Amino acid sequence: MNEPCGDYPEWTAPTAVGENGAVSDKRPGIRPFWRIGRLGALAFVTGFSGAVMPGSLLAVTIEQTLVQGFRAVLGILAGHALLELVLVALLVLGLRSVLERPRVRGSIGIIGGLALLWMGWDMVRHVAGMSLSLSAGHREAYSFLKLILAGACVSAANPYFTGWWATIGVGQLAQLAPRTPLEYLVFYLGHEGADFAWYGFVGVLLITGRRVFTDWMYQGLILFCGAAILALGVWFLVSGVRLWRQARASKA
Repeated sequence: MNEPCGDYPEWTAPTAVGENGAVSDKRPGIRPFWRIGRLGALAFVTGFSGAVMPGSLLAVTIEQTLVQGFRAVLGILAGHALLELVLVALLVLGLRSVLERPRVRGSIGIIGGLALLWMGWDMVRHVAGMSLSLSAGHREAYSFLKLILAGACVSAANPYFTGWWATIGVGQLAQLAPRTPLEYLVFYLGHEGADFAWYGFVGVLLITGRRVFTDWMYQGLILFCGAAILALGVWFLVSGVRLWRQARASKA
């Protein structure tokens, strides 16, 4: 293998091995902007594959977007992005080993499951009085600060969010191997760009389709989101208890 690459900003691609086993250093160096562009693109693609998966964050985003418009998307994603910024920084500092502990993930699952059960029940029990007219519905339109907190808390409550970052997220960092603050920033922005692309699309779709939405369609969608959050809450709770039992069994 090559020796570690020289001083940044030029990065040399890995060497090729010829048919006779000889190592060749003739492959051209890749300029910094190509490396940064590739890093951001791969972070975007992998992040998008996770963003499109349905979950509690999507359900809350749909509900609040129907209540108050695209502002909800921006606030919820801001909270989600702040949480991921902290998580990426902690992973870089070595948090992976902590997140992989069954007892830690079990605790996250139990607490998160209880929180989601409360949130889902709150949505379901108020669904009958909800309306597309902000003045007519009983559903609370969150303040921007509360939207940020909701985005962070709903994500943190999901043990599979931390599990994703402890496995796929760390795998990305290992594979892409960012070396400078700029490269770490591009990795982070590429991932957040994927979240914004998907949730922004969902928000625009909901807002532009509002003209054909009736109140009963709106209530049906909120009921579906509430039921989905309740189901996720049960899933998180059961998974958390199972992880705790695994941790206890491993110590026995």
